[in-house]
Amino acid sequence: MANDEAQRARDAEAHRKTYDAIMKATGEVGVPGSLALAMFFTNLVMGHSFWLALLAGILTYIAVFFVIRTFFAH
Repeated sequence: MANDEAQRARDAEAHRKTYDAIMKATGEVGVPGSLALAMFFTNLVMGHSFWLALLAGILTYIAVFFVIRTFFAH
């Protein structure tokens, strides 16, 4: 019985580490990258130049990256 409790505690800690790693990767790369791509392709479809669309994507990535880091900083 005690062995099961210790194993559950180790499993919970391993799951927590995995969850934290996934949330960090999603927040720092996934969400900003997705929004940057959306901004990039939206600007291309609207008929803006490639360089303006690229600039909009980069600026969106940077802005969202810092907003998410601020939101999850605790």
